[in-house]
Amino acid sequence: MTKSRIAFVDTETTGLSLDDDIWEFAAIIREPDGTEHEHHMFIQHDYAKCSALPEPFLSDHRARFAPGEAAKPQAKAAREIAEILSGHPHIVGAVPNFDTERIAILLRRHGLEPGWHYHLIDVEAMAVGWAHGVFRQCADQLAARGLPHDVVDQGPTLVTALPWNSDLLSGALGVDPGAFDRHTAMGDVRWVRAQYDAMTKAPVRELLAKVHVGHGADQGPRPAEEGRADA
Repeated sequence: MTKSRIAFVDTETTGLSLDDDIWEFAAIIREPDGTEHEHHMFIQHDYAKCSALPEPFLSDHRARFAPGEAAKPQAKAAREIAEILSGHPHIVGAVPNFDTERIAILLRRHGLEPGWHYHLIDVEAMAVGWAHGVFRQCADQLAARGLPHDVVDQGPTLVTALPWNSDLLSGALGVDPGAFDRHTAMGDVRWVRAQYDAMTKAPVRELLAKVHVGHGADQGPRPAEEGRADA
């Protein structure tokens, strides 16, 4: 159990510039006792800035943004987001600085200061390190048993080649990116949470068990594995 609040965060914006507006915000706050609560809002913004959005982001904005009373004025949104992210939570996201930089601009525009912890947690960077560590451990245990491990040795290179592919990294964790409502703020938050949890809930033991090498140091290969070239 962590002693810190964790905030899984994502935003949808009118573009990639720091001058662009946030039009959708979502967060899942995980308290130290493990309880969670979700937050979602649409935010009023400059529609003209959306004109340069590429597809499918432009169509998504047109289809989902709810103008009028459903969209919060920026000042109100800033106050609510500041409260949601208060108490120095650790922000978890996919390239989370993209979101925190723009949230900070929104807050400061309305006289508020960011209240999250300065250590940002990027699940993509985590996944790269996770892949190297897990594949290496699998390869070492296979080698110790005299079993082929060439494919496992190549795993990190295949999965973490630059530029990183977020879908490929997610798949390596056993998290299907297609199971989430991608490129919506809440859909991406839930996807980020699933990846974070996949790496922080004994993934090494589970993966080693799948390749039949996590059965204890005092056990030899199973009878069915004796002499197998494709194990």
